[in-house]
Order: sequence, then structure tokens, then C-alpha cells
Amino acid sequence: MAELRLHGRPVGTVFDLLGEKEDDITYSLGWALAQSDALARALLREAFDEEADPEEVALQETVPGAGRTDIEVETKRHHLIFEAKRGWDLPRPGQLETYAGRFEGDERAGCILVVSECAEHFPPVAELPGVIGDVPVRYLPWARIAETVAEVADACRSHAEKRLLRALHRYLRSLMTMQNVTSNLAYVLVLNDKPLDWSTITFLQTVVDKGRYYHPVGGSKGGWPRTPPNYLAFRYRGELQRLHHVEGYEVIMRPHEHIPEISEDVDWTEEPHFLYKLGPLIQPPEGIKNGKLWMNQRVWAAVDVLLTSPTISDARDATRARHEEAGIPYP
Repeated sequence: MAELRLHGRPVGTVFDLLGEKEDDITYSLGWALAQSDALARALLREAFDEEADPEEVALQETVPGAGRTDIEVETKRHHLIFEAKRGWDLPRPGQLETYAGRFEGDERAGCILVVSECAEHFPPVAELPGVIGDVPVRYLPWARIAETVAEVADACRSHAEKRLLRALHRYLRSLMTMQNVTSNLAYVLVLNDKPLDWSTITFLQTVVDKGRYYHPVGGSKGGWPRTPPNYLAFRYRGELQRLHHVEGYEVIMRPHEHIPEISEDVDWTEEPHFLYKLGPLIQPPEGIKNGKLWMNQRVWAAVDVLLTSPTISDARDATRARHEEAGIPYP
């Protein structure tokens, strides 16, 4: 079979045609719930501890004064709302409370199911409200959703349903905090060599001597990426100095266990970090200056453009223009 590609990236399943944004994932899950009663029953069981036959699945329904939901699944006895996030992100304070009006006067059992990649022991997960009004709030990681999809696919007899669910499982697994290994984009950062209060080595030493780099997992603040980059580029002393392919990564919370020079007291439980393993140095040409960048600004640039542009800001602008011409959102 011929390989299908969309904007240069492989399309492994029909769901990949939608894309990788939060809404794309929501639409994919909603479609599968509408096509597979077995999957809907399984997720209703996760929410209500009992199965029921779905009657309606709605995507992004807006009710004045009660917000816009991601997915709603309704049965004769149940009303389930999904609030789905991509990556290690959670609903903003007060966001769930806007859904309370949807349950007023509804005699059915209600539940709000929050879905993201956060580990269940992650403190902000524990801080989610347990109930809103008299409606319980439950949390389910995407890993459990994907596991449920796989279990239902294995058990169902319909070949068409089995193919659909296996495609959904493959799609979900590919999006769960996984590096886009086909991307030629580099994430360009400032590399500081100033002493740190909580480590005996600097960021520069961490990269040069240990072949590692770390930063917070992206979410609602900080502007850090939620998907691990394929390349990391570092600028210091006014110009581009280093480029590395990211050979691997993990999400860490106790950095001392991975980098002993970091104090044992440092705990990132409330703000998990990506820890990258860097490949061999790809030495950039001399003289690629910062250009029009703020002091600590982080940007994305295509590797080929980055290594052939006079400045990093020129590479950023040329990469953005390339994306716009191809109809691909710039990160």
C-alpha cells in the first residue's frame, strides 16, 4: 500500500487526518463513542460504575451561562460530560463550575469526567473538586482511555468496529506526550551559565558535560512545549552555539535521582519536567546572531533554515512563512 502523507507527515489512521490539536482529539473520541456502543458503555462504567446504552453523543455543545462542553454522552439514566485536555494540563479554576447549570432539573445521574495526561498522584489532580453542586467530578488519564479502547477492540466481534477502535488506540497512543520524530523543527533556547541556588552545575554544564537538558512540561503557563521537540538548539554569547537531536526523554519530578548535582530538596511534583537525552553536537556555522529576539525569548525554527540564516530571528520568520504557505500552524 502507498504511504499517505499530509503536509509532509505520515497519516497512519483516519483520525490523523483531523490533526493533533485538543479539539481534534475530542472529535476523534466523540466519533468513536457514537460509532461504538461498546466503547461508550465502557466509559460510562468508568464514570458511573455501571453500564448503560448511549442515546446521544454531542460535541462542543454551547449553553448560554453554562459554557461549552467537549463531549456529552446521554443515556436514559445518565448525563456524562467530558472535559478533555491534551498533555499535562487541567481545567482552569472555575471552568468546571460553569457546567453546573447543565444538570439543573435533570433527574438523571450526572458526572463530569476530566481527562488529561496527568498522573493520578499529581497534586493538581488531587485538588480538582470532588463534586460540583451535587454532581461528582472524576478524573481519568488518557492512558486509561487508550487502554479501555484497546480492551473493547479486543472483545468486540464486529470487524469494522474492531478496526475503528484499533485505529483510535493507535492515534491516541501517538499523541500522549510523545516526541514528533518526523519534525524538522528545533526549539531554540537561551542557555545560561550563571550559578544556580539549587544545583552545583549550571544549565550550560548540564548540556555540555552531561548531554541533558530539562524544562517544565508545557501547560497553561510558561509557554513551554507540551510535546517534546525533536531538536533542541541553544544560543548564548549573542549567537547560536549548539544544536542537538533529542535522543530520548522522560517526565521527572525528583531531579536529584537523575542529576545528582541538583539538590535532594528540589521537588517538581507540582510542576513535572521533561528531561531530555541529547544526541551528538551538530555544530552550527559561526556567526548566526540572535537578531531581533528578546533576552530570554524561545522560538521555533526549521533546522535547515536555522543553519543557513544570518540570524535566529530570520530563521524564525522564514519558518513561520513556510508554515503559513503550507497551511500548517506555526507553533
